[in-house]
Amino acid sequence: MSPDKSFERPPLPPDFDDSRARERRSDPAGWRFDENERAGVWRAIAERRDIRRFRTDPLPEQLLQRLLEAAHQAPSVGLMQPWRFILIRSEQTKAAMQALAARERLVQADHFDGRARQYLDLKIEGIREAPLSICVCCDRDSGGPEVLGRHTIPDTDLYSTCLAIENLWLAARAEGVGVGWVSFYQPADLSSLLGLPEHVVPVAWLCLGYPDERPSRPGLEAAGWERRRRLDEFIFSERWGDLLSKPNPQTVVRSPNSEHVEQPDWWRRLAAEVSPGDPDAAVRVRDASDELVKPIGSLGGLETMIERWAMATGGPPPREPHAGILVFAGDHGVSKRGVSLYPARVGAQVAAAAARGETAIGVLAEALDAELIVADIGLAGARISALTDRRVADGTADITSGPALSPEQLRGAIESGHALADGLAKRCDLIVLGEIGIGNTTVAAALLAALTGLTADAVCGRGTGLDAQGLERKRSTVKAALEANTPDRSDPLECLRRLGGLELAALVGALLAAAAARRSRLLDRGAPLRRTRAQPCAHRTRARAATRPAPAPRRRQRRRARVPAHRPCSPTPHRDAPL
Repeated sequence: MSPDKSFERPPLPPDFDDSRARERRSDPAGWRFDENERAGVWRAIAERRDIRRFRTDPLPEQLLQRLLEAAHQAPSVGLMQPWRFILIRSEQTKAAMQALAARERLVQADHFDGRARQYLDLKIEGIREAPLSICVCCDRDSGGPEVLGRHTIPDTDLYSTCLAIENLWLAARAEGVGVGWVSFYQPADLSSLLGLPEHVVPVAWLCLGYPDERPSRPGLEAAGWERRRRLDEFIFSERWGDLLSKPNPQTVVRSPNSEHVEQPDWWRRLAAEVSPGDPDAAVRVRDASDELVKPIGSLGGLETMIERWAMATGGPPPREPHAGILVFAGDHGVSKRGVSLYPARVGAQVAAAAARGETAIGVLAEALDAELIVADIGLAGARISALTDRRVADGTADITSGPALSPEQLRGAIESGHALADGLAKRCDLIVLGEIGIGNTTVAAALLAALTGLTADAVCGRGTGLDAQGLERKRSTVKAALEANTPDRSDPLECLRRLGGLELAALVGALLAAAAARRSRLLDRGAPLRRTRAQPCAHRTRARAATRPAPAPRRRQRRRARVPAHRPCSPTPHRDAPL
């Protein structure tokens, strides 16, 4: 080379930084993309949305691989790469996850006070509609015992995993794929569902699929729940500003026991008859609705109800649906503890009046030309000819002294309820469920406390109009029942046996039969005697869902809870449906 020629450094191999200082100095912004490429990046960031409605069309495998590769390109502290991806297509697994999300969402509702109804009206997940779910996990052992940059901040592995999620999300938006992050679950429950080892943490459950909505702004902003705030509210100079957040105390006590409990063969037989719902049917109904000359969503809760009906049954409701009403009656040994204004014998009297059409449900049945069955599943005393006789026992035992039912009585009541509902489902499009029993607000409160970890004070209401002394007796009774039975929430069927009632167990069987027959169910949250019950129907649904995750959101409820604790624990997180 001639000495008067400057040296030209040869290019470095690929994957090495081949830039020069003079280039970086003369053009500090020279690393930027061209204008069109930058526009694409900024658009993906600005238009990324949390999607809740999905088409059921599968994602091409090549596209899915690109999205996972984008996630895998995320930065990580010490290059530990702690992210792990579990691809979930099983409808049974997605149904189980949906049940976990529904439960935790309802528990959280109590924290929103006056906004609870608006909160419960929000659609917060598309687990069953999306063709694919990905559980993004963090392997906390990744990188070995000592990772560069993690020594003083151990949670950098979790932060790195979140960056992988954001990468996937932005790439998905660029590809026209919707992503929805579901965060309504207890990590221990999800770990048990997916068999995660102790050192692996579930960070996010993501729903992926082609979106069946194309929102221009965040869903919560469009729903009026929250607004996007100005950037200058979040920027401080040199020191922390005055922006403070209020804590949201947790009132639910979590059980550390989330071990799987083996259920008896007869229960598994009944539960196995329940199959997942049909997300494609819901999409077809939504597609048909979109063809109508009307604003999107203008029919409000009716549109959501019809979509849920379609998912449950496989098609839209008939023009003139025929309803069947099934009411179970039973007595409770705990009623002698003074937990109701009415003596136990009133339960049989109310049941007989209902069968004669002399109560509200009888009047409704006549007005709707609905078939009405009032069944004696566990009343005490003389049998009543007007009732359908399926008596398993003469009432239950006192739950303050021990279990309410024997294993044989629990099975008998569930199977009796199943048989009656199965027969009714052959003749009806919609099954309305209810129950009659003096003292069953106390039983429902005890079962609710066992299943959720809520305290006796939180779950007990005035029921039939108890005074302050009566309410205190009720709370003391529930506390005594919990102490006498030591319920384990990981075994909801055993909780039902120890703390439930015969009519409540029959409701569980009826719910299973209706689900197996793919019939929608309407839960009666009122009472033949006004304020007699604290939504036992709702809590039986919780017991069933915890043991057998709901295949589709097909339960509808008629009215709101009177007892505050029941708002976050009602089994249906959606709008009320007209009867």
